[in-house]
Amino acid sequence: VVRLRIDSLKRRNRHLEDMVAARTGELEDANEALRSQSLTDPLTGLRNRRYLSECIPEDLAQVARIHQNSNHGRQDRLGVNIDLIFLMVDVDHFKSVNDLFGHHAGDLVLQQLADILRAATRDTDTVVRWGGEEFLIVARNASRADSTVLAERIRSGVEKHDFDIGTGFPLKQTCSVGFSFYPFVNDRPEACNWEQVVNLADHCLYAAKRGGRNTWVGISPASDFRENELPKHLSSEIPYFLGEGRISVQTSLPGFQKLEWD
Repeated sequence: VVRLRIDSLKRRNRHLEDMVAARTGELEDANEALRSQSLTDPLTGLRNRRYLSECIPEDLAQVARIHQNSNHGRQDRLGVNIDLIFLMVDVDHFKSVNDLFGHHAGDLVLQQLADILRAATRDTDTVVRWGGEEFLIVARNASRADSTVLAERIRSGVEKHDFDIGTGFPLKQTCSVGFSFYPFVNDRPEACNWEQVVNLADHCLYAAKRGGRNTWVGISPASDFRENELPKHLSSEIPYFLGEGRISVQTSLPGFQKLEWD
């Protein structure tokens, strides 16, 4: 009788332990779902700014380690996939879509644009809904020498797409793209933080807007650019550094000398 009672208690304890484990697993899944939801833009399913702020420190640390271990004296090192490329993407004349067809049509355009950006990037890259009709792409393990390829893939992909907004006829849209790189100073990744690089990409984006839209603009430093050349606000000194030949512009817009910088 004692053995039977002990066996019964053991079975009951195992059952309770299994129930606790199952409930704990459900709670962990629910918490992970809530966390994922808090890091995701509900309209497009893309990541949001909060996700980027959480994951970017690890990316920056990895890039810094790679650059510290690389041979900084080699001029061909810029062709190696060791950098981060930040690309700002903005839908051209998006307000007119909302004004003419309504906000639901605008939402459909943003959802389809998110699909285009996913298709244009790699699984290791992150596409972020930055705000409104602006998106930020973080291309990891990238080569700055090939950055124009990605920018053109995005621009042409949007231009060629037939946006379905439920009207029975396709809507044509374009986008503008601005980009820059991290680290901006090759030998000193910490000299220019990632927020400053995003700010540079944003200035390039608006230079593309003022240049006529449906184009991309990017800036990169001279190969011998040094930390001590960095002003406190590099974005406000872009015309000066261009004039001095310390940074260069890449753009799909003919006659890039006419670009207007804010």
